Amino acid sequence: MDEADRHQSERFAHGLYGLIVITATLIAEQEYIAEPLEAVGLLIGTAFVLFLIHVYIGIMTERSVRGATLGPGRTLVVVDNLPLLGAIVVPVVMFLLAEAGVVSIEVAYTVSVSFSIVALLLAGATQGRAVGLTGARLVLSSLAAAGLGLAMVLVEAAFH
Repeated sequence: MDEADRHQSERFAHGLYGLIVITATLIAEQEYIAEPLEAVGLLIGTAFVLFLIHVYIGIMTERSVRGATLGPGRTLVVVDNLPLLGAIVVPVVMFLLAEAGVVSIEVAYTVSVSFSIVALLLAGATQGRAVGLTGARLVLSSLAAAGLGLAMVLVEAAFH
């Protein structure tokens, strides 16, 4: 795996991780948060902390491998972790619409979690296609990947 592939893999992994953690947070906190702006704050706070932790760990890891100077590696660590923040875009928009009275908070939760499930399915399909799967094998691979993602969401939500 060359350097560009490694970074693409990192971005994909961080996007999946963000989806799982954000979805688990939504599921776990749904019964406790009744105000849309509280949900927005929770999502932004969770994603921002995850982002900072991953950037910190990435920089520390790169420094341990490459020595004291990182150069452009620091920028790549930040870019590779941006998909963590992308996981909150749809939910934040939905909760802002709920705050504006366009949709109910229940609809915001439902759409946000549904979006994450669809995104997990699409991620599974993307990976299946990348390894050359087609037809029923691609569908089964996508469902399996989404199922594993959902299982992780439920485990994470149970301990949240």
